[in-house]
Amino acid sequence: GTAVAFALAASNVELLVIFTALAAGMAMPWLLVAIWPNLARALPKPGRWMNKVRALFGLMLLATSCWLLYLLANHLPIFWIILLAVTAIVVLLARIKRVYGDKAMALSGAILLFSLAGSLLVASVTTEHWATPLPQDPNWKPLSNRLIEQSVAQGKTVFVNVTADWCITCQANKIGVILQDPVYSTLLADNVVTIQGDWTHPDSAVTDYLRANGRYGVPFNIVYGPYAPDGIPLPVILTEQVVMDAMNMASKGVR
Repeated sequence: GTAVAFALAASNVELLVIFTALAAGMAMPWLLVAIWPNLARALPKPGRWMNKVRALFGLMLLATSCWLLYLLANHLPIFWIILLAVTAIVVLLARIKRVYGDKAMALSGAILLFSLAGSLLVASVTTEHWATPLPQDPNWKPLSNRLIEQSVAQGKTVFVNVTADWCITCQANKIGVILQDPVYSTLLADNVVTIQGDWTHPDSAVTDYLRANGRYGVPFNIVYGPYAPDGIPLPVILTEQVVMDAMNMASKGVR
């Protein structure tokens, strides 16, 4: 979602540079072998090691599936999430038994069980002892063009955050920038209005707002103020400096 949002908002020059870099990077191994053919002899020969690599990639896909299942919690009741997870585990173990035998199935089941228990334990310990607790969210108000216009007319600065629970970049911006000082303290000031559009579930009002600003995905952040009534759009990846500069420019006309 973040990649699509960036691609649809980027200029032609930015897209040309990015896709040229992607093409060069993906073609580089072949180009190097074409220039120095002897490099091909240094590449590993096909063999049993490929089965181990395949298993490793399978575990990576399994982890991705677990994350996607977690995201479904925003759209389905927890009962269906648990039912889907249990069904997937049963099918997985049955497939392992059929292909690799009973011992492999028992070992895989034990690994899944210990992984789940270990994850819950680490999460509990991290939350209680290791992780620095984050402050409460600013007093987000629902996204409203009228509220933005009224707040700017009153001489206030408006920080708009369009986000979604399934958007990893949104959560990184929130934890790494929005909830960290000096940005967090600035957003709590009396002359600042914080507005949030939640796109976790389809919302036509949020979609219309994004399209009106030439965006088609999240995250999207923009700052309004007396010196920036039309708004100052922020980049997809936020930094403390970028947000503070936009806040100062919108409220005071200076960086």
